[in-house]
Amino acid sequence: MKGPPAMPRSTTPARDCHDWSCPICTAPERDEMTLLRCAILTLLEHGRWMAQDEISLPDILSAGGHYLSRLRIGPLGQIDDDTPVPTIDQWAWLEAELRLVVARAAGLDAVSTLDPRIDGVLASAARLPERRLVHLLDLAAEQFAELSTQPRAA
Repeated sequence: MKGPPAMPRSTTPARDCHDWSCPICTAPERDEMTLLRCAILTLLEHGRWMAQDEISLPDILSAGGHYLSRLRIGPLGQIDDDTPVPTIDQWAWLEAELRLVVARAAGLDAVSTLDPRIDGVLASAARLPERRLVHLLDLAAEQFAELSTQPRAA
């Protein structure tokens, strides 16, 4: 049985997306995982707009790294360094964690990206009407931000 994607390790210092409303980047405890947490939160926030544009939940939850890479390039071709873009080798981890976060918001008590119930919960969530799907993504973002900004035990 194949295990979950390994948690990526960043070689860069803790980042800051320079968004004063970002609960991840404004948290007092930032570390090498801040970029990845910010990326998940960014994808959840953009996911609500995608859902309103009738983009399916499976499409919202997949290819997040690719989406962020495209988002980083502005309309005039300028690079936006404030957009959290994980490296390609971190994309599988990002997708697995994003799926877990949304499944938890849908009520699943999963503690691992390997929980076999995630696919079923996400399949049910994919059938939600747009308004309820947007609410689910908002709830996922809220729960994730709260969990990610809690002080860590030493």
